[in-house]
Amino acid sequence: MRHRFHCRTFVLLVSVFLAMAWADAVTAHAQGGTDFPGTVLAADAAAGKLTVKKDDGGTRFTFVVNEKTQFAGDGPKSLAGVKKGDHVIVTYTVNGTQYVAQKVTSGSKP
Repeated sequence: MRHRFHCRTFVLLVSVFLAMAWADAVTAHAQGGTDFPGTVLAADAAAGKLTVKKDDGGTRFTFVVNEKTQFAGDGPKSLAGVKKGDHVIVTYTVNGTQYVAQKVTSGSKP
């Protein structure tokens, strides 16, 4: 009887710990977004689109840039100033099928 109590208590504690860790990870991801470092392939201010190729591979994403997107770093302060070949880190979230840029940080390639 005592063994069952310890087993159930252990399983309960592990379950609570895992649930809390999962909730923290989801919250952090939702608040901060995901970073995508790379080189600009195209920037279209009129369409609000920024295409970036990832530094460590061939992956490329086209991000939606809107009025909520922040620009940081030592480079341009708007999409209009971003040029092909610029190095950026795009912090983004996924909204349906779109990759929405929350922040574009520009600077020299590491």
